[in-house]
Amino acid sequence: MVNSLAGQFTALSQQLNQLISLLEESEDRFWVAYIKRGLKQVDENKLAGATFILGCYGGEDTFSDVVIAQHWEKDSPLKYQNANARLGQLRNEIFSTASAIASRRHW
Repeated sequence: MVNSLAGQFTALSQQLNQLISLLEESEDRFWVAYIKRGLKQVDENKLAGATFILGCYGGEDTFSDVVIAQHWEKDSPLKYQNANARLGQLRNEIFSTASAIASRRHW
């Protein structure tokens, strides 16, 4: 994991851009728009961006529960499984990076 705050923001931005690409590919417009709102603040190195992204997690019907590409499940099950596996990996990476930013003591 990157230790500098600037490095963590850069890593989070890259992760969010990968997530947006995956969500666009799977045609999940709601989460694309939502994540882009947080990405704007992350790209400006604002704590609010990391906390906005963290706010997507937890509770019922949140980003933690999202399953993407359901339209692929029947006709392209491997594509469906791969998309959701990648989503799970990105979701964990993003949460870890955003948490590391938000937990810093000094701003």
